[in-house]
Amino acid sequence: MKYILGSGIIGLLAKQILGPEWTIIPFYKSRFFSFNPALDDNYIIRDDDIDPFFQEHYRSNILLYKRAYSIGGQLIGDYSKQYTDAWLDKFIPNKPNQSLAYMNDRLSMFIYDLRINEIYSSLLKQYAGEIQEQAEIGSPVRITDHKLIFRGRTIDYDQIVSTIPLDALYKLTGNQSNLISKPVHYLHVETEDLDLENNNQVLVVDNYIDFYKVTNIAKNRYLFYCHRDIQNPGMYLMNFIKRFDIIDGTVIEDAICCGSTPDMQGLESNDIFCVGSYAQWDWCMDVGSCVKRLLRLARNEFKTQPKRVYKGR
Repeated sequence: MKYILGSGIIGLLAKQILGPEWTIIPFYKSRFFSFNPALDDNYIIRDDDIDPFFQEHYRSNILLYKRAYSIGGQLIGDYSKQYTDAWLDKFIPNKPNQSLAYMNDRLSMFIYDLRINEIYSSLLKQYAGEIQEQAEIGSPVRITDHKLIFRGRTIDYDQIVSTIPLDALYKLTGNQSNLISKPVHYLHVETEDLDLENNNQVLVVDNYIDFYKVTNIAKNRYLFYCHRDIQNPGMYLMNFIKRFDIIDGTVIEDAICCGSTPDMQGLESNDIFCVGSYAQWDWCMDVGSCVKRLLRLARNEFKTQPKRVYKGR
């Protein structure tokens, strides 16, 4: 039997891509895409390798997505290795080795005309029956010797695609975890007094500012990503915006994976294949990259997974 651990966006995309012979074992809903607005970048970067999948299933168009650095009160739209390095150091302790190369072509890019939270909602409805059925059985408490051990029963597995956070998988397999992560505090703000100068998102480089990213999510609506807790966000934002309303705010623990990606060979030798930013503990694994990996797995390339290579311009 073949199983998918997890029922977030990557778990449900895995089901869609890998097919009916794979069974979803749900854990939690998506921490980021169960919300409206979504709490993470709500787009998929266009890529030749995943174009056929998105054209077949979603008939999507292509849009230009523009980012700029915000530094010293100025917005700068040209890529800078220096600014990127400073931006990453601001909010990711021990940033991944590949993060600079990953960001090299992530300032101005083409995306699909799709919202990830809408895809997630649609897939939840599509697989609701299977998710409910498996939820009644419960989640495994141990994985060992090609067996999934539940409370009350044990089943054999041939292959597993794990989309749950890697530290959770380590607990199930009895491995030690020294993974490091950081929370993100989110502020949903409405204002007419914030001008991103036709950019969809700004990357805030200044280290003294307590948010590292701002996304325009709708007309006069913005999502602020804060890497530190702001005790009085209303008073704090008055330093940057004249008039605004804070619509909502929340915090997601363990939202930023820190450090380099661990070696997965031990898991893969037991036919457990991790897919997802948190499943691989890789900050650079966006949803499009996960779809690319799932398409390779669907072609039965389980034993020959190459190391990821990040290409610049």
